[in-house]
Amino acid sequence: MAKTLLSLLVLFLIVGGAGAWNYDRNLKKESQIPRPWKSYEVEDLRSMAKAYEEEIDRYSKSWDEARAQRVTASGRGHVDDRAREFDKIYARGKAVRDLKGKLADHEVVLEEIRQELSLRERDGDAMKVHMRRLLTYP
Repeated sequence: MAKTLLSLLVLFLIVGGAGAWNYDRNLKKESQIPRPWKSYEVEDLRSMAKAYEEEIDRYSKSWDEARAQRVTASGRGHVDDRAREFDKIYARGKAVRDLKGKLADHEVVLEEIRQELSLRERDGDAMKVHMRRLLTYP
């Protein structure tokens, strides 16, 4: 009887120690993942995601329209005329590139918000998070 209890105690200590080690390892791994939206409430994240989607749609339409417009340069004239034509073309190209930059920035932020929402949906309640940290071994 004493041997059985001792064996169970040793087994319990080994399993408990392995679980604690695994929990600590998963907690450290999770803390290294950047989560800039962690402090926001879920409803705030959803409304922000919706707002970013609307902005992305607006920027996409504007960018498509801007790309469709062509600026033609005339090869005739003096140096002053050609310089003005170059400035006009350069300004138009810069505006299109800036618009694409804003669109890309908004897409990155929206993806970060969606990742945060998916992490929160995956985790659910605190007990589920605790069990995942304790039992998963990637």
